[in-house]
Amino acid sequence: MENRSEKRIQHRIELMYGCNDTYCPGTAVNLSPHGMRIHAESQIVAIDREVRLVLTLDGQPVSMTGFVRWNSEVLDLQPEADRHLGIYVPDPPLSYLDYLYRLN
Repeated sequence: MENRSEKRIQHRIELMYGCNDTYCPGTAVNLSPHGMRIHAESQIVAIDREVRLVLTLDGQPVSMTGFVRWNSEVLDLQPEADRHLGIYVPDPPLSYLDYLYRLN
């Protein structure tokens, strides 16, 4: 697993994530321009799967595509109740990048 070289921002954003038109609530944390960690409330997504992310930034919904690079099941993170996904976002929307810039 490659480490991100981009600076991470410790910030929380509620979001919806999913595959195949099935979405679950989660919280994005540890944000960077091309990635984030998602605290998944229910569903773990398999590594290398494409996921759709919908965040509300500045009162507007922002949709983007990401890919699961790791999940807490594969890394055997404890406790089991904490489900996490490491997401890579290859083409982040400008509104997301602008939001991160303003957090700095």
